[in-house]
Amino acid sequence: MKATTLLILLLVSISSPVVADESAETSDSAESAIRDVREKFNQAIKSKNVDAIKPLFAPDYHIVTGRSAQYHGAENEYQNWQSLFADDPSFVCNREPREIRANNDWGLAEELGNWTCNYIVDGEKINSSGVYAAKWQRAENGAWLLQAEVFTTLACEGIENGCRRPDALIVKPKIQIRLIE
Repeated sequence: MKATTLLILLLVSISSPVVADESAETSDSAESAIRDVREKFNQAIKSKNVDAIKPLFAPDYHIVTGRSAQYHGAENEYQNWQSLFADDPSFVCNREPREIRANNDWGLAEELGNWTCNYIVDGEKINSSGVYAAKWQRAENGAWLLQAEVFTTLACEGIENGCRRPDALIVKPKIQIRLIE
């Protein structure tokens, strides 16, 4: 009986193809993969390699910058990085993840971290820093891509022109409709 059971198990295992289950990825491996991609992004910024940055974005990538400017689309962000590197070759920025949480079944992850940037404005060095939140999504090929990032500036040191505050939001007054009886 034992020999028959073992033979059946052996035949089933030989005839059944082994398929990798992407949802079986652990939170630790998702976190490690995202940290690796974040480090590639940091290295691409450091080396001013825009071609290494572009594939890290989902096609509909969205960003809210530390000054509250908003940009949409991977191509648009690629062009922003090209302009930034051309306009200020001294620019360097680093993002350090503090926490990464993943929903492996859905292929989604959240990254929270701290950022620092150094750049030149009017010949003066500017140091800015803050916190960020990033949303990642796993692509069909298993790669983790940045879907959205929100940066909040908490400190900026340097000349006023380099540490410009964002413009205040303009809130349109609500239209009130009164019914006349």
